Amino acid sequence: MDIVLTDSSIRKFLDTSANSDVLSQNVSLCGPTFDRTKQIGDDYVYDIEAITNRIDTASAMGVAREAAAILTQFNIPAKFINDIYQEKPVFRPGLPKQFHFNIEKSLVLRFSAIAIENISIKPSPKDVALFLENCGLRPVNNCVDITNELTLLYGMPSHIFDLDKLAVQNLTIRPSVEGEWITTLDDEKHRLVAGDIVIEDGSGRLVDLCGIMGGQVAEVDEHTKNILLIVPAYEPKKIRQTSLRLQKRTVAAQLYEKQPDPELCLPVLYKAVQLIKERAGGEISSPLFDHYPLNLPAKLVPLEFEWLNNFIGIEINPETVVSILASLGFGGTLDSHQITCTVPSWRYPDINIKEDLAEEVARIYGYFRLPSNLPCVNLPSEDGDPILNAERTLKRYLSDIGYHEIYNSSLVSLELLEKTGLNPENHLKLNNALSQDYEYLRTSLVPSGLMNHKHNQGKIDEPLKTFEIANCYLKNNDQELPFEVSTLTTISNENFRKVKGEVEALLMKVRVPDISFKQVKRVNTFFRAGSEIFSGKQLLGHLGLVKPTILRSIDLQTEPVVTEINLSHLAGQMSTGYNYQPISEYPYIVENITVSSHQPLGDIIHTINSASTLIKEIQYLESYHDRHTFKVSFGSDARNLQQSEINVIKDTILKCLSA
Repeated sequence: MDIVLTDSSIRKFLDTSANSDVLSQNVSLCGPTFDRTKQIGDDYVYDIEAITNRIDTASAMGVAREAAAILTQFNIPAKFINDIYQEKPVFRPGLPKQFHFNIEKSLVLRFSAIAIENISIKPSPKDVALFLENCGLRPVNNCVDITNELTLLYGMPSHIFDLDKLAVQNLTIRPSVEGEWITTLDDEKHRLVAGDIVIEDGSGRLVDLCGIMGGQVAEVDEHTKNILLIVPAYEPKKIRQTSLRLQKRTVAAQLYEKQPDPELCLPVLYKAVQLIKERAGGEISSPLFDHYPLNLPAKLVPLEFEWLNNFIGIEINPETVVSILASLGFGGTLDSHQITCTVPSWRYPDINIKEDLAEEVARIYGYFRLPSNLPCVNLPSEDGDPILNAERTLKRYLSDIGYHEIYNSSLVSLELLEKTGLNPENHLKLNNALSQDYEYLRTSLVPSGLMNHKHNQGKIDEPLKTFEIANCYLKNNDQELPFEVSTLTTISNENFRKVKGEVEALLMKVRVPDISFKQVKRVNTFFRAGSEIFSGKQLLGHLGLVKPTILRSIDLQTEPVVTEINLSHLAGQMSTGYNYQPISEYPYIVENITVSSHQPLGDIIHTINSASTLIKEIQYLESYHDRHTFKVSFGSDARNLQQSEINVIKDTILKCLSA
């Protein structure tokens, strides 16, 4: 989170002689980063980056606490002063104005409120207006400016309502209802969904979009005489959801979504009352309302000095460790070998284990002081992931033979599932889909691939050949997470036999043994007749033609051949080595053979290959009806063959295929 603070606001809590350059440079080494510094008049303005889990540093007081701890480590005298946590607010009971809040469960961490009467609305003092302007905020009036000033100083937002504009002294803090509307102080109207935190007055009007911005209904203006001051701490997840959905990234929203310390509510409320009395002349007219359902136990985290030094890698004496932790607000008990730290309220969410404390010590001590030693270890080499290795080889080969790689979203629409004949019940559906086009996790790469071909038809030269390697997501029984299947899908406009040959060559390229294709009438839901691809008895995938009804439903005018291969099964069959065979000294005799058969080409090739051990290679050439031509290479590693021997083998082949 980026914040803008002035040098003078930080020095309200920091007593040091360090100038702005020394302050910004040294604190940036060990704490919040001062990105930019510029001088405006007699003051300096800092652009500061506070990391997400350190919301306590997103204020002048938080930066000052860090600065006091860090500067001391550089031998620069510094002291943290005006700690609001040390103040003890006292509020008078029994005042006449009674206010009631109905707060639904789990919406607030704390909610403090008080009524103030007889105020005088006017411009803020010049120094306050200048401070707000330097920090990027617009001065409004003396009372509203107090809430913005305290937000910057202490990191706890607050808000005021015109009490006379509220219907009754009975407010309800509740989740919004789907379809409710609220107009905020910036004159923008917002339609709410179920679950946004709102405040409703007794007449049913919405007067506050909690944690984001106040409502226009109870806006404080120049006629306001009585106000209701609230300092709440809301449930952070709900504030973030509302802020992001409405795109209202106010300072208050950015603070609330990171959960500021609820212990700040009362001290900040008390400070606001004091400033309102001073600048607007008001008086408290109601008893304090303080709803604090949290009952957090004290958090104790032990830290052993010997373990700490081994963990950090250098020797830090116990006195320095205790001094660093104390300067950051950690109390505790000390003995000879460890300190048991009491975690302060502003670090309660992010300090849980001894490693967290070790990080604080090392950070303030200075990471740059730690020696830059490489670890003295020999990391053993590991085999690459077989699926990733297969992916690299497959991508390279397919690209070389003219295929284009495509990338599609893992999410598909209900419309696409229905058009391709897939059952939505077999798919996992997102609960929070961004649009109807991205509702379901895909179980196949084919539907999106077909849409790629549909969108490109007529735009490029045929044939179009594409492939995608990505995960598909299958339901995993009753498990929340899906079962991920790495899959290769190719889609080609070339004829079936050409694609089958390319797939076979691809499998040979990655050294898959015993490749075979088994013809089936129906491959799966959206394929018509095709083939199953095997390595031995292991099913690798499918090869087939898409049903005409599906092609018509997506308006695809070509009839592509589609291949789906399970990469996990493929990787398990890939050979890790090569088998080399020396080239024969005796030349092969190559002849074309034309046979008549209604058998599948794979069966014909198997029959030809089985006719003799002298058949070394078989290459398919062409077919016309039931006549198929092959180029057959005959040879022996021991002698030259005679034509008579080859003729006998050819006769044997023809007899086998005519039987």
